[in-house]
Amino acid sequence: MVHSLRGIEEETMRSLTGCLVVMAIILGAGIAQSQTLEEYVKKAEDYQKSDKLEQAAKVMEEAVAKYPGDSAAYSYLGLYLGMQAGRTSDFMEAGRLVQRSFEMLDKAVSLDPRNPLARYHRGLMGVNVPEFLGKLEDGIKDLECLIEISEQSPDKVAKDILVSAYNHLAQAYQKGKEKQKAKLAWEKVIELAPETDLVGKAEKNIEKLSEVEQPQPEKKPDSAVIASLKQKVEEEPDNPDLLLELGKAYADARDFEEAEKTLKKAVSIDSTNVEIYKRLVLVLGELAAKGYDERIYEDTDLRTNLAFEVMGVLDKAVELAPDDTEMRLSRGMIGVQMPFFVGKLDQAMDDLNWVIKSDAADSTKAEALYWLGAAYQKKAMTNWIKVVSDYPDSKASRTVFESMRPAVKHLDVAKYRTPILAIDFVLGFRDELPPQTAVWIEDRDGQFVKTVYVSGFSGYAKDQQVNLPEWAESSEFSDVDGVTGASIDVGHHIYVWDLKDHSGKKVESGEYTIKVEVAYWPSLQYQLVSANLEVGKKEVKAVVEEGNLIPYMEVKYYPERTEGGS
Repeated sequence: MVHSLRGIEEETMRSLTGCLVVMAIILGAGIAQSQTLEEYVKKAEDYQKSDKLEQAAKVMEEAVAKYPGDSAAYSYLGLYLGMQAGRTSDFMEAGRLVQRSFEMLDKAVSLDPRNPLARYHRGLMGVNVPEFLGKLEDGIKDLECLIEISEQSPDKVAKDILVSAYNHLAQAYQKGKEKQKAKLAWEKVIELAPETDLVGKAEKNIEKLSEVEQPQPEKKPDSAVIASLKQKVEEEPDNPDLLLELGKAYADARDFEEAEKTLKKAVSIDSTNVEIYKRLVLVLGELAAKGYDERIYEDTDLRTNLAFEVMGVLDKAVELAPDDTEMRLSRGMIGVQMPFFVGKLDQAMDDLNWVIKSDAADSTKAEALYWLGAAYQKKAMTNWIKVVSDYPDSKASRTVFESMRPAVKHLDVAKYRTPILAIDFVLGFRDELPPQTAVWIEDRDGQFVKTVYVSGFSGYAKDQQVNLPEWAESSEFSDVDGVTGASIDVGHHIYVWDLKDHSGKKVESGEYTIKVEVAYWPSLQYQLVSANLEVGKKEVKAVVEEGNLIPYMEVKYYPERTEGGS
């Protein structure tokens, strides 16, 4: 959620000046009162520019108290509360701030439905928060309303706000799979802001959509079983039992997308059928097991939304059958594996304890006991992360890093064809989620040469990610396809560079810089380390020992082995 909200803050900083111009137009008459409210807004803006969002929100709280019937005052208050949510690393606090933000924005729109500021601010929030909050559709309507207001009264909406609205609307359309609308919105961005850096991004997005829209290979014909069931469903479209059977058939054929659609339709018809929920959990689990892939570029909240959806289905199933041991064990196991922000760890532990105390088979109890142990480990790790985040200079914090730091291993060079450059490093910290990590090479002039490895989310999200700024700026995502892999975690890692650049061409002898960048969430811990090494005829090594997140890095160049040499 926090990741999604950071774009609001950046966009707002660019548009706030334009908002002030609109503010003056909106308030119009009543000069003395207008100046007073403008003073509140100006003071809040100054706080925001000084990176003091809490004070900015407090100023607008005062404005709302003084002008309880003013739409603009509520709109700015909602905006600053939303920006605060994007700054905090505390997921629960972010949720509270988001809820409060929408309360203020809803009030602003109810006071004046044609207020462009209120529509813009609420729309901006609506299309940026994760989809599981259910604000996307309303956010799109708000931004469409803003554009309609602009068409009817152009002087009421500043140009930079209009450009921002089209830009965010395009992203929202893409989330909603409305690709043609997204293309048209990005074309408007190019038309309205031809001299800005938004044009390049808009053109890339249009190109990406055009690639997606190319005719896809024809799917394999339906199996006889699926074809027969589809025919029966067409004859009885409201029969949940038939839909359940069709969903199972799709799942057996590993067409999990169709299985999901079919089972969700079955649930909409019969929301009391536990068997449908059980099957839907399995299907969603298969979809979640895919890990990060290219879909993340179009929707960075894809897996977040899926996590909440899985737990929602499990909760409904357990509600319907609270004494079903299979469902309680499943919810317990999956709850332990869920990211911390889903907030189901305590519930999972309750489920697992219930299974252990039940009359379940010993093998089932053993499995529940294992996952209960994993849950306690997760709880312990949460406390360690809090030590490092809240008391970074304490003795206890140093003890945490020392206890996590693994032993350093070494590369078996005999398995490789030289020349090569080996990059050994240690990740010395474990957060609630595995970190985002990148390993890459630059030449002596700082020019990008090659990405050796990048974590799945950042690699697939490309310019949608904000975790690894140094790698992003250096690589410009030019070579991520072949090197993006599953996220690595605490431990020792070895990567080997074959001395080829991102185009596959062998590099020349000379000095190169090896960089490793790592970013953790939700603790927001970050570190970048680098080492310089001469690639040529001699074996050379460089060691960097600094910081806690990457406490050790060794880079070693192995020249080409001569005949009979080692």
